[in-house]
Amino acid sequence: MTDVPLDPPMAVDPEVAAIDAAFVLPTYARLPLQIVSGSGSEVVGVDGRRYLDFVTGLSVCNFGHCHPRMVAAIQRQAAQLIHTSNLFLTEPQAQLARRLSRLANGGRVFFANSGAEANECALKIARKWGRERGGGSIVYLEHSFHGRTMGTLSATGQPSKQEPFGLPLPGYRMLPRHDIGALRSVFAQEPVAAFIAEPVQGESGVHPLGAAYLQEAQALCARHDALFIMDEVQTGLGRCGAPFAYMRYDLDPHVVTLAKSLAGGLPMGAAIARGKAEGVLLAGEHGTTFGGGPVPAAAALAVLDLLEEEGLGRRVEEAGRRLEDWLQRLVDVGAATDVRRLGLMAAVDLVEPRAREAVSAGMDRGILVNATSETTLRFLPPLTVTDEEIDRVGEVLLWFVGAERG
Repeated sequence: MTDVPLDPPMAVDPEVAAIDAAFVLPTYARLPLQIVSGSGSEVVGVDGRRYLDFVTGLSVCNFGHCHPRMVAAIQRQAAQLIHTSNLFLTEPQAQLARRLSRLANGGRVFFANSGAEANECALKIARKWGRERGGGSIVYLEHSFHGRTMGTLSATGQPSKQEPFGLPLPGYRMLPRHDIGALRSVFAQEPVAAFIAEPVQGESGVHPLGAAYLQEAQALCARHDALFIMDEVQTGLGRCGAPFAYMRYDLDPHVVTLAKSLAGGLPMGAAIARGKAEGVLLAGEHGTTFGGGPVPAAAALAVLDLLEEEGLGRRVEEAGRRLEDWLQRLVDVGAATDVRRLGLMAAVDLVEPRAREAVSAGMDRGILVNATSETTLRFLPPLTVTDEEIDRVGEVLLWFVGAERG
């Protein structure tokens, strides 16, 4: 294999690993890599080795690690005001709300600290909307993921994650993905308060729902006075080649949720209530101590500046096609069965259940990718990724399946 360095296995600090094992709840299956710093498309391990990062904190560091503009904005705000309370006004939060509203073509914003909290706000809007109209279920899709709180996990279409906690809560209804007939049937047979979906299901392996299905869901919501909610936690802010992925499908949701890349690595989520959803929640009906704090808001303003100035839509699509071409080669040599992509959000299904083995082999060679199952690899590179970086990952993948280019 050409131009792909073969490095020894990565390391962790044994003392840090022991502390982690002793004092952190074991809710994560950690990979054997301890990261100490990052810059641009790369992170550095505790052993000093550099890794090309095609995980980006699970679609968080869209402009790479420690972008100088973001670092400067965070430092400047932290030296002025770190926290007060949502009992008081702060300019960064107000400015950010205006910017997000304009980006979404209207709406009012609730700020939270994560995607789950942003979706929890959306679900509370939906529950109240339904109660005021005599009830109605919240419709969600099989294989979806909206968070790990009790409410958002109730709307997550993965029974294995729900069952240990006796979920879903009453009032939630799961439907098969892409099944327009089932969607029409549930709206015809029972009251529906809201429909919630990701434009591209990310955690289940990058499954775009497509324009036809989502446009039908939106039309049914309009016909039955239900809310149409788009979870853009992973897909938003340029990841799919547009400010929001729903814009690629000509949709007009009542609630849009954001997090992950919003503050570029600081904890922040947002729910943008639009149209008839704007006035549902009243004073005292929802809140948070830290949501929209000055420092993450300053970071988010820097992210929006970069998104606006870089104009990455065309570049995201070009880079996405290049990555897709590499993944398609795995199909061509018989090592994979399917490739899915929207913008710079891509996945490939391997023929053999070797995805986690591929992750380990990639780390040995200085690249980081993500396995969403035993057969599926997911790729979430920074939006600023270069052709050379994409080619490096492609070379490693072809080497892994035994189809190195001659």
